[in-house]
Amino acid sequence: MIFKLKISNTLTTQIKSITNSTYLDIIGLIIVITVSIILGYYKTVYNFSFNGKNYMFLLGYVSIINTSFSMIGNRLVTKKNNIGNFITTCNTFLSGSIDYLLGNIGAILTYPVSFIGNYLVFNSWKKSKVLRKIDLIFYQNIILGFFFSFLLNYIAFKYLSTNTIDWKLYFAISIPAGLTFGGTFNTARMYPDNWFLWQFYNLTKIIQNLLLLNIANTAKYIFYFFNAIIGYITWNDDQKKQL
Repeated sequence: MIFKLKISNTLTTQIKSITNSTYLDIIGLIIVITVSIILGYYKTVYNFSFNGKNYMFLLGYVSIINTSFSMIGNRLVTKKNNIGNFITTCNTFLSGSIDYLLGNIGAILTYPVSFIGNYLVFNSWKKSKVLRKIDLIFYQNIILGFFFSFLLNYIAFKYLSTNTIDWKLYFAISIPAGLTFGGTFNTARMYPDNWFLWQFYNLTKIIQNLLLLNIANTAKYIFYFFNAIIGYITWNDDQKKQL
């Protein structure tokens, strides 16, 4: 058990209605699309050559669509809708491809882990949707997530890049990836407390973007932070009622 919130039954009911509302889905979608436009993602292009001819791929518009699907998947998972895991699985493949095209060479190693992890979550939820109390497996998944992240990113930085390892960049990429891996593995077992792991990830992204004065991205992660709070309250209450 990581932390427990004590709130009234009336407030819990109100929070759960917000968690499961369609209105919050729309608000989240508006936020991520607005953020993408403000950040100018739509301007991003990928130039390549094929059969002696030069082409331009409008990567930015694909990124905006991908980000929108990421938000939809996140909200559906919060509502315990397994379609969200299917969307997230597909979204992971697209995100990895985009990151790789944008220069993240480590994506070719790390994103397959996320893809497989999200698929396993989707498959696990098809079999069972039992909300579990925190146990040893919860911590084992976190350790496993960081192990994969540090190992695969080291291989990418060391052997797939021609540059000397930038250790600040290495840890800046590896730590959030480790949180993502661990959080994904734990989502398969539906721990309400897993929302706190996502909270830590969201908090690091909020601080990072505030330091960069990136207000648009900060707003996006504040929404994710809020969603994780109500997600925990909803899942925790549902877990009590299933006993």
